[in-house]
Amino acid sequence: MKDFLVFGHTSVTVSCIVRADDDISEEELFLRAGRQFGGIHEYAGNGGDAKLIGVEDQYETIAADEPIVWDDYLPCSVNH
Repeated sequence: MKDFLVFGHTSVTVSCIVRADDDISEEELFLRAGRQFGGIHEYAGNGGDAKLIGVEDQYETIAADEPIVWDDYLPCSVNH
């Protein structure tokens, strides 16, 4: 039997808190969030690199939005 590394993808939603006056425009609010957001980062975990993702700052979040779509693969060798 062969081992295969199977890849999938999904959309995620991120959030951050932006402090602004009540009359801020939606466009400006989104611009500020884009400048302020620390970004999505890969972290080591589950016995390898780039297996967990997270956000940088304390008041930012990340969550999957959709089911995973499995759409690619590579043959690989795995030590069982």
